Amino acid sequence: IDECDITEVVKLRSALRDPCAARGLKLTYLSFFIKASALALKEVPIVNSSLDETTQEIVFHDHYNIGIAVATRGGLVVPVVHDADKKDIYAIAAEVERLGNDAKAGRVKLDDLRGGTFTVTSIGNIGGLISTPIINHPEVAILGIGRVVKRPVYDKDENIRPADIAYLSFSFDHRVVDGAVGAVFGSAVVKHLQNPATLLLPESLK
Repeated sequence: IDECDITEVVKLRSALRDPCAARGLKLTYLSFFIKASALALKEVPIVNSSLDETTQEIVFHDHYNIGIAVATRGGLVVPVVHDADKKDIYAIAAEVERLGNDAKAGRVKLDDLRGGTFTVTSIGNIGGLISTPIINHPEVAILGIGRVVKRPVYDKDENIRPADIAYLSFSFDHRVVDGAVGAVFGSAVVKHLQNPATLLLPESLK
């Protein structure tokens, strides 16, 4: 579990929300978490893998396809944002809205449910703070996002300031990812979320 100061994400989303809404696009926090996860997977590629249980070989994936857990009347469905590393925040937001609406309406396509390499699940809208997310087999890792809470924190000068905090709960398949590697991956996700302006940059500038 990592504590992540997402104050800058909150500010950036607030600045972009109305312009996006004017174009019919709902910009949620989830879009930022998906993009940060995709970039972290590129930095720690073993987390973007699966275990072939027949051959006992680790299979590395060259696509960064992020599943998003959606609660529906029929149970949990996990549609996939394909190639999330190549999509900008706005394209991810549009895809998240489309997939969520389709899943809840029971019209999600089979292709939208295939190919996931990592999953993000958000319990914050329900009210959860910390979770123990269950890995979506055959993936080897999952991220659970708790609700955003306002907390006092110390800045670099030891002054107290208000901060928007989210708790990131990770689960890993320890046959593939050990604890030290998992911690490095979690730190990479946090790093991207704490400097969210870089998430808006095109791939050529990263």
